Amino acid sequence: MERRFVLAEDLTTVQRTRRSIENFRGDYQGLASLVQRSWGENSQQGLSYSAEFLESFLASPGASVSLAPAIYEDDALIGFASGFPRQVTVRGHSLRLITSSFLSVLPEYKKFGFGIALWTELVKRARSEGFDGMLNFCVDGEPMNRMVEGCCRRLNLPVLRIFSIRYMSSLLKPADFTASAARGGASDVEDFLNLAAPLVSSQPLAREWTVDEAEWQCLRRTGGIFAHTARDSRRGILTGYVIPILDSAGTRCLVVEDVLWDQLQPEERAELLGQFLSKAVSQGAQMATVPMLGYADLSAFKKFRFFPTRRVLHCYLTLFKDRFPLQPLSSMYVDAF
Repeated sequence: MERRFVLAEDLTTVQRTRRSIENFRGDYQGLASLVQRSWGENSQQGLSYSAEFLESFLASPGASVSLAPAIYEDDALIGFASGFPRQVTVRGHSLRLITSSFLSVLPEYKKFGFGIALWTELVKRARSEGFDGMLNFCVDGEPMNRMVEGCCRRLNLPVLRIFSIRYMSSLLKPADFTASAARGGASDVEDFLNLAAPLVSSQPLAREWTVDEAEWQCLRRTGGIFAHTARDSRRGILTGYVIPILDSAGTRCLVVEDVLWDQLQPEERAELLGQFLSKAVSQGAQMATVPMLGYADLSAFKKFRFFPTRRVLHCYLTLFKDRFPLQPLSSMYVDAF
């Protein structure tokens, strides 16, 4: 049965206005508007999530409205949070986590504590569904960092900033790339799973994929870009997606996710990356960015004029039970969004 929570009214609220936390109702156009308005106030430029992108993400394997609490004022969406299941191994410990994302509150409601209420509700729901903890990604300098740490203290939950992600970016000129539109298939997904599997033992934190998750990541997601190569027994795969950024021009950016090419020779990596960027340009990408997570050699990106940026994204790990001491990580393999 769905739980509903009536929030206390503040003094400026019109009498009889009803606010409640409930499952997200599926109004993706309203959600896209909410996220863009909320994130548009951040000091650093964010991404412009469309209704189609959000619907695709919230329909990804394991996603559920039970992990998507929303605040409605009467029938208007004014706040939202979501959690996405991730099976990971952390220093040999198998954990079922959620990645918290898309926490958003309309600007005119941000001073009333609704962000804290939504985050706390998401934790309650995740704990009741048996998850072991939560990952939060917070842009350096934004209030979200203090909120996560403060909420964990109030809930008596251990939390630690385990890793700080830096990025490289490049401008993409269409004249530099040859059009490429080939799509992946079932055998490519099998290669993806085989290439990702060794990272579970080689990295201090690594995501473990199901077949359904890998198919969505490689083949089904909105805006997805996928490139695969096979050289004798060697395989390599790159994944990502193209999305506009929150600027006046709606600049389209390729966000690189999986870099699975340890088996390839340096020149083979460069060739695969060129193929990957060509596919992104054919989908309108004007720039590209790749997170430096430490699990893959990114030297080939420098050959395509990728340079370090000032953007930093902090990763916080929260455990719902004191399973083991939290420690900073030297690298990790997990999707950061």
